[in-house]
Amino acid sequence: MKKTIVFKKFLESFDKSNKLIKYLTNPEIENLNRIPSFAKIKNSRFSKESIIDSTHYSWFIPMLNIYSNKEASMFLLALKKQQKKSLQNILDLEDIENDLNSSVKSFLKDLLLRSLVKKEDQLLGVDFLFDSKLNNLLFLSKNSLVKLIDFLGMYDLAKELKFIVEKKKLKKIYSYLKEDEKKFLKEILHYKEPFSTKRINIEKYSHDKKKLRNALHRCGLLRLSYALSPESIDLIWYVCHTLDIGRGNYIFKESLAKKQTQASDVITEEILKIINIIKR
Repeated sequence: MKKTIVFKKFLESFDKSNKLIKYLTNPEIENLNRIPSFAKIKNSRFSKESIIDSTHYSWFIPMLNIYSNKEASMFLLALKKQQKKSLQNILDLEDIENDLNSSVKSFLKDLLLRSLVKKEDQLLGVDFLFDSKLNNLLFLSKNSLVKLIDFLGMYDLAKELKFIVEKKKLKKIYSYLKEDEKKFLKEILHYKEPFSTKRINIEKYSHDKKKLRNALHRCGLLRLSYALSPESIDLIWYVCHTLDIGRGNYIFKESLAKKQTQASDVITEEILKIINIIKR
């Protein structure tokens, strides 16, 4: 499938007059026609050369843990300053002199990339992504994605509040929310989703802010997974690797588990609504 995608992209880029089509069989042409149109993403931070720079530092921890501290410290010289600083603090790595030439740094980056993408996975560049409303996620930072996930959890909270009658519990729950979350919750409080979700009985967390916010955050993670489930594995990969490894692995696993077509369409629109809010 991915070979066909790459070939179609090649034809669109270098055979605009369709001279090569005549050399293809009918089944091959049909396969090409079944592939959706490609997205036009310009100035993306997800170019092939910058995948390492765009990946959250936590994804490198499993690989660096198999090396000695001195060897792991060398890999840090191939990373961005903020990635390097975060990994030094977490793994307690020494700050060594940056005297590596560009060829060595390129080699280290290649090893880091291989730790993220297995050869058989054949991650496609962002230029090969299909048109999708969720391509908007590519332009969000890690912090913005986390905020998006928290806002998605407000849809679940809106459903839960209808079952809570104790004013004391309601007041406590509202006190755990940020001001922009309260404002958004007010907007969607009477919104009726065309699909059902499992109750999380949020009132049992009304005494514990951390547990309540974690429960809502998990709901948001699941919603983002549902929205991404019909999308290409490449788009899912890029979004997940902008997030930390914990959140990213959860979304990756859930989005590939089962396609949630009806829920996906609805949640996609919810995501676009939230993106417009957090970009203000």
